[in-house]
Amino acid sequence: MKWTQIFLMAAFWFSTPVFSQVIINQSDMPVPGDTLRVSITNVAPTGYWKSAMDTTWNFEILEALTQRVDTFVSATATPSGYQLFFVLLGGANLAAPRSMIPIPGLPVTQGFSFFKNSSTAFSDLGSGYTIQGLPLPAKYDIPDKLYEFPMTPGLTWSSTSSFAITLPGLASYMTQRIRSNLVDGWGTLTTPYGTFETLRVKTLLTIHDSVHIDSLGIGFPVNRNITEYKWLAKGKGIPVLQINEEANIVTATYRDIFRMSAQPLTVSLGPDTAVPAGTTLTLHAAISGGTPPYQILWNTLDTGSSITVTVQSIQIFSVIVVDAVQNFGADQVVVSIRYPPGIEEFTSTKLHVFPNPSQGIVYCTLPESCRSAEMHVLTPLGKVICKQAVYPSAGEFRAELSTLPDGLYFIRMVTPERNYSAKLQITR
Repeated sequence: MKWTQIFLMAAFWFSTPVFSQVIINQSDMPVPGDTLRVSITNVAPTGYWKSAMDTTWNFEILEALTQRVDTFVSATATPSGYQLFFVLLGGANLAAPRSMIPIPGLPVTQGFSFFKNSSTAFSDLGSGYTIQGLPLPAKYDIPDKLYEFPMTPGLTWSSTSSFAITLPGLASYMTQRIRSNLVDGWGTLTTPYGTFETLRVKTLLTIHDSVHIDSLGIGFPVNRNITEYKWLAKGKGIPVLQINEEANIVTATYRDIFRMSAQPLTVSLGPDTAVPAGTTLTLHAAISGGTPPYQILWNTLDTGSSITVTVQSIQIFSVIVVDAVQNFGADQVVVSIRYPPGIEEFTSTKLHVFPNPSQGIVYCTLPESCRSAEMHVLTPLGKVICKQAVYPSAGEFRAELSTLPDGLYFIRMVTPERNYSAKLQITR
């Protein structure tokens, strides 16, 4: 009888999953080539803030609102303009693509965040952006330490990191992050993706941002206080669940399988338009995709989904939208001036430029009667960066703009009779 009981107890023991406290280290972080799908929702389960040692969190009721894929590459696979700062001087060995910088109206190509994964810590080193063809490294003075290794219950660590970037004549951006972390629990976590042994990290994150837009001559601060709850499991790369609190907004992001097509955040202000001088115009940002709620900022410093403006001259309006999980979307619109026939005022008519996109040499077409004009080249924020007199022949002239970096520009032709304008994309 005794041996029968021992046998039955052993059979039960080996057939029942046994969960124990885990230790998170360098090998549990992302690696180059990872493409990690996550689901996002703004409905977090009740009691997510509670913690204890050897506890159970059952959050299988989470339901995805949208999905995205977090991609990681080797830091040495990023543009060479970034590698001096992040790889050679910072020791970065991992990077993740990024699409936007939080300055309205500045489109980014080849943006990356850089990380250093070592035996003692996993740190964010900052970001690199390419704006109008120029690489712009934004490296933290002190790495933002996301995790410290080996990670065990009760571990605490903190970091204070900042960087500042300036685009002469356009804008400047400064940020500071103050991070305080505590491994405040461990136990079993269940989500729609599965059941995991986890450590729970609670982070208090304070962010101080400052943006200055040169063309408007004004700057403004943005202060944010975020509480992060992160559940980390062995070999999963990123948290199997992360819940963020910011003011009254709560979002949950968790590792998941494919459940729906990713819906990128898009913003549209509609087509360029022309209105009579003095017209009061309402512009509306049409937002789709992403994860609501949204934060909206116009280059006029308004923060609503619509703005009302009175237009006296040609103007460029831009808007940037940030969703609940820090995805960015942006758009811009040119509002020109038109006048009724017979009024001796400048009016704006569409200018024909080709080729467009261009490598820097463009041909512009004006009426054959036009013998002279002044050409203005403007940035997306409306700053005039170039003026020159031109003398069309049979209504056509050649403009040499190859010294301008890659990016979006606006061409405005001022003649005695009227103004002409067009968008121009320079791409090499």
